[in-house]
Amino acid sequence: MNTVTITGRFCADPEMKITPTAGKAVTTVRVAINEPGRPNGVFIDLQAWDKTAEFIACYGTSGRLFEATARLALDQWDDAEGGKHAKHYLVTGPYQFRFLDKAAATDEPEAPAEEV
Repeated sequence: MNTVTITGRFCADPEMKITPTAGKAVTTVRVAINEPGRPNGVFIDLQAWDKTAEFIACYGTSGRLFEATARLALDQWDDAEGGKHAKHYLVTGPYQFRFLDKAAATDEPEAPAEEV
């Protein structure tokens, strides 16, 4: 099973793009995850698709506290000079993401809308 549950903060405002071929929303944001008893956090990209991507792009801002269940993903590629590269990141989905610092006086939903 490839599942992690994390609590962390956005390091920047999320960036949403639309895929050129399928027209799907994809949002990526760098997040910081603190480990109790350790002075330094872990920094990793969090990726979301479709309605979850739209929710994060709409309501996410730098510093927001969140909780997510995600899968660990790995991209590997070779550059033009033949150098090998790899990047780990997290992918979250519907029913797996929520903000923990929602202001009481807003109409912000608690979590992304259901995928249809």
